[in-house]
Amino acid sequence: MVVLITGPTPTSIGGATALDLASLPATHHPSPLILAGRNPATLETITASVAERAPALRVRPVVLDLASQESVRRAAAEVLADTSGVGVIINNAGVMACPYATTEEGVELLFGTNHVGHFLLTDLLIRGMLERTGNRGKVGEVVRVVNDGSVYDKWQAHGQSKTANMLFSVALAEKIGDRRVISFSLYPGRVLSGIVRHLVLEELVKAGWKTEDGRVVDDPKLNWRSLSQAATTLIVAGFEPSIAATGSYLVNSQIASDQAAAYALSRDNAEKLWVLTEELVGEKFDL
Repeated sequence: MVVLITGPTPTSIGGATALDLASLPATHHPSPLILAGRNPATLETITASVAERAPALRVRPVVLDLASQESVRRAAAEVLADTSGVGVIINNAGVMACPYATTEEGVELLFGTNHVGHFLLTDLLIRGMLERTGNRGKVGEVVRVVNDGSVYDKWQAHGQSKTANMLFSVALAEKIGDRRVISFSLYPGRVLSGIVRHLVLEELVKAGWKTEDGRVVDDPKLNWRSLSQAATTLIVAGFEPSIAATGSYLVNSQIASDQAAAYALSRDNAEKLWVLTEELVGEKFDL
């Protein structure tokens, strides 16, 4: 099975997911494991780490900048040209609480990267695979990754972009749920991964995550997860056959749609967002 992970850096949940997959018995290895990220040097580093754990595992790095629709289209075409299809798409890449910026197309960076880029990549891959099967669709599982929402004002855009991820998962389930495409959104847990790189210590202290001397706050209520622990929910969503309710929201490797805000799983909101995102990418996806 071909598996694609976006944003698999050494300090990300996606990177931990890649390493955990490499730790599986060889009979369960992806073939190949596609690691898609913006920085070629970072891709080389995580590819080497995967090779250390599983020298026989085929790894295919693909340069992908989710803040550039041209880059997304190029990456999707490359994946489709090199494979017969992707069985599991793990949309892990994202940015959070960064200074205001825009994508190449002028879309606010967090929304453009976390949602629009993944929307375009996923839809291009699915459409390409459906076309190969005469639109009968034998695609496998599509996994959407969602972090928790905003804690304070600077994170508002992050929370909105992650709500968009959840709505995108709902829309996929509605549009092609009968074509063997299983779509999930999920919360991997609270992790101090590389995604918080834009936050200064003062902000982490204000959030209650670190002490003033830089130590992580040891509070059971925070329920901290390691990168590998957080990756578990991604792996369950991507590979556990008993988790099959398309459009669901997962927490702690279990379906937990009742824990999500109603607006984040609204079919009406999902359809509105789909139409808006089609306008932003300049293309309709009638999957």
